[in-house]
Amino acid sequence: MPLPEPDTDVHENILEVDDEDGESAEPHYAASVYPVIPVRYRVERFDAATINSSSRSLYEEELDYVMENGRRYCGDYMFPNDDLEQDRLRVVHQVFLNVFNFELTSVPLQDPRHILDIGTGTGEWAIGMAELYPTCEVVGVDISAIQPTAVPHNVFFEIDDCEVEWMRPENTVDLIHLRDMAGAFEDWDFIFREALNCLKPGGHIEALDFHDQTGQTHHFLSAFPADAQIHSFARAIDEASIKAGRRRGTHHLTADRLERLGFVDVKISEHAIPLNAHNDSVAKMWLIACLHTVEAGSLRLLTKYLDWDPAHALEACEEVCQEIKAKALDRSAPPNSLQISLRVLTARKPTAEDLAHLKSSNEARPSTANPSAKNGIVVDDSYSGYGSTIGA
Repeated sequence: MPLPEPDTDVHENILEVDDEDGESAEPHYAASVYPVIPVRYRVERFDAATINSSSRSLYEEELDYVMENGRRYCGDYMFPNDDLEQDRLRVVHQVFLNVFNFELTSVPLQDPRHILDIGTGTGEWAIGMAELYPTCEVVGVDISAIQPTAVPHNVFFEIDDCEVEWMRPENTVDLIHLRDMAGAFEDWDFIFREALNCLKPGGHIEALDFHDQTGQTHHFLSAFPADAQIHSFARAIDEASIKAGRRRGTHHLTADRLERLGFVDVKISEHAIPLNAHNDSVAKMWLIACLHTVEAGSLRLLTKYLDWDPAHALEACEEVCQEIKAKALDRSAPPNSLQISLRVLTARKPTAEDLAHLKSSNEARPSTANPSAKNGIVVDDSYSGYGSTIGA
């Protein structure tokens, strides 16, 4: 779905990706990807005896919203939650679907009963899982009340702050899902500990986040000339996020961290999402989402933590967007020469059998390590967009 034309001059030209094949382009998404959500308004909640006292209703009026520089924010979160941002989130969800061949999770689930989506945003992922597993209770949690109220009977949305103790039953959840949450939390160890407590033995956690895009292997910033505005802009964003105590990137998604906190079977995969939008309508949609991410993910950081003037910040955003768009639409560039790197981490809460095996393994002499693994974790970095519907 296209993003609406923003009112500000900064965005005036960003959405003009390419009109050459606009009339002939066919949509990549059939209407059957998700069944039509039944008009069943969720006015009922959990029984009074089981509802968490810390959970707040979707209809809670006292929400911490504030307007800054023409965008609406909630709490200390760096991204806005206004209509423009909600449209961006919906587009990003569609891109994720294509990248992962319309699979909502890489975790093997067998008759799940409880699924928790942290940072659910506009709720598309939670709704999709509820439709996929109609006997499973799916709870989407967010600090912003921007979710729909006409949803499947087994999905619930709660307004809650996950940076305080989770008042949820222990050992009950089959899957905890976190997507695109880099920079959302000050203490990721706390988040993962709370998740471990809530997961049932054998339950999974799945976390997906975009790299900070630095380094030679990430194929994004290295595609731009040394004097491009995007390099100093990226450094400023990193500096601001560190000052905010909520660093961007994938620093929290490491095998060592999860294993130290008690998770087992930690797996990491790396995915490169092509941004070259020559002939592919999905890549164009991904490009539009990325262009809108530039302002959405930087305006508050730059003005609040680096004291940038809002006009200067918006001007820098526009320059960066024009640089990205020019690279993405450069027909002389090789296919998939411009990519955004994504990391996916999955892990399990150990079962009693796992704990017994770990104990015996620690007592035994270590075996020869897999030469292709680091810390026992095989990292799949071979995905480069080929075989996906993006950049094809």
